[in-house]
Order: sequence, then C-alpha cells, then structure tokens
Amino acid sequence: MSRHRSLREIFERNEGRLTHKWDHYFPIYERHLARFRGKSPTVLEIGVSHGGSLDMMREWLGRGSTIVGIDIDDRILDLRRHNVHLAVGDQSDPAFLAELTSAYGPFDIVIDDGSHVPRHQIASLEHLWPTLPSGSVYLVEDTHSNYWAAYEGGVGRPSTFIEYAKRLVDDLHAFHSRSDDFVPTAWTTTLGGIHFYDSIVVLDRVDRDPPTHHKSGRPVFDTLYGRDATADLDEDHLAQIDEMNRTGRRIARTLRHPIIAVENYQQRRRTRRRAGG
Repeated sequence: MSRHRSLREIFERNEGRLTHKWDHYFPIYERHLARFRGKSPTVLEIGVSHGGSLDMMREWLGRGSTIVGIDIDDRILDLRRHNVHLAVGDQSDPAFLAELTSAYGPFDIVIDDGSHVPRHQIASLEHLWPTLPSGSVYLVEDTHSNYWAAYEGGVGRPSTFIEYAKRLVDDLHAFHSRSDDFVPTAWTTTLGGIHFYDSIVVLDRVDRDPPTHHKSGRPVFDTLYGRDATADLDEDHLAQIDEMNRTGRRIARTLRHPIIAVENYQQRRRTRRRAGG
C-alpha cells in the first residue's frame, strides 16, 4: 500500500518547476491544510513565480483538487496544467478578484504569497473573505515583510497587515463585550480563529453564532468564592442534580466506576474534616 508523501517530501524531491519555501512553513501547512487532502478542494494561490508551488500543492492535496494561480506577470499563462488555472491581474483589484471568484470560486484555501505589500495583503483579504465558504482557510505568507520599510512596513505601523490582523483578535472576542462601543462585526460572525506564526498568519473561516455556555455535574463544595455554589444553576440543572442524588443513580455510578466512587468518598471526607476543623 503506497504512503502519501508529506509536503516537505514533495518539496525536497522536486525536480520540476522552481519553488521557494521557508523550512518552518511545512508543519504549518500540514497543521491547517492536511484535512483537505483527497477532498478535491479549490485553491487560490496569489503569486505564481515559476509555478513550482502550484505543482507541489496539486500533488499534495490530490489530483482532484483545482488550483488557481494569479500573478501580474503574463508569462504565467504558459504554466497551465490539468486542473491548474492561471489568471493575470492585481491582487488588490476588486473587479479582478470578483471576476476570479465568479469563474473559479468559492475557494476552500487561499494562500497569499503575492506582492508582500501590507496594503495589498489587506485588500485581498477584505475582498475575498466574504466570498469564502464556512470551513475554508486563508493563509498570508511572508508577513515579515510587514517590518521592512521597503515594503511600506515598520514595527507597530498601523497600516501593516500584521497590525490589521492583531485588531481582528478584538473582533473575534466581541460576542463577549460588555461595552457599548465594542460590538460584534462581520468578522465576529465569520472568523473562527486566527493563528500567528513566524511569517505566516492563518485565518479560519467559520459561520459563528453567539457562543453558549453550559454546566454539567454536581457541585463539590457548598460555597465557592463566598457564594452559594448553586446560585448560578438554573432550575433544569438543579432538577438534574436531584435526580443524580437518588439512591438508584448513586448505586449505578458506584458499580460503573468503583474507583472514582472511592475517590469521591475520600474527597468528601476530607472536605467535611476541613469544614469541621
């Protein structure tokens, strides 16, 4: 039975078109994109160069995948292969991206390895993000360029993609706001997570509702932090606890998990001794 080669193995054995990747990128790709292998994803790669990365992704994700590459160099049009589509255009041009999405989208994976200019990275994300399906992944590569003056960057410079991405962390938490000036946005309802790595930012596209909070089990202590331990339990939960405390349920738990039952008994004895002492 043949073994699927890792992305690093495909890269290291490459005798085809040139590609360039930092070594620490490979485990990041594996962590966030491996679930798409063999699932026929549609991938958009911004920045084609010699085309080696397109070939590498097609082999790794499976030949059922559709790979779309864009670049400003029209020579990329000669790099077409089966299920590898190429288009020439500016990654920050809304009309171009809309046409691209209409022709090939929606995209399950977007990899921005384009100009590395922060305002271009932001523009691509803002135009493409609303079109992505829930469950998709958006990666922005080589974000170290955000710290270089030659790329309109600088540490803490508000206009960089890195600073933009940092602000998304606030949007991610906005469902929990207790302030009138901090409210959920479109990002709050579509961003499932954001991951910062050396030179890569990964965003998870997920349809989100306000999170819900539940409790299970029985209180161990009568009070906690100066409050009645049952104060925050609703009537349904209190009714469940009464049911759990019935003799038949206690016996069933003991027979099912005798070791845990002994440990719980010992814990209750310790608690009573401490309360009495």
